[in-house]
Amino acid sequence: LAYVEWFTPFQQRELYHGLYKVSCLIRHGERLASIIDISDVRRGIHLILIPNFGAVAPREWTSSTV
Repeated sequence: LAYVEWFTPFQQRELYHGLYKVSCLIRHGERLASIIDISDVRRGIHLILIPNFGAVAPREWTSSTV
């Protein structure tokens, strides 16, 4: 068995970084999740968090402070 959290379908790529934006699916105020048979899993993915800062990241950000 596998625990799966569901997300919105891909929309257009984000202008600044070219990645797709997804959001958690919410139903009745809770994140939508399922327990499915492992044989139904076609591929795994890892989602990364991309800050929503627009076209330019703040100049004071460095690899050691973010």
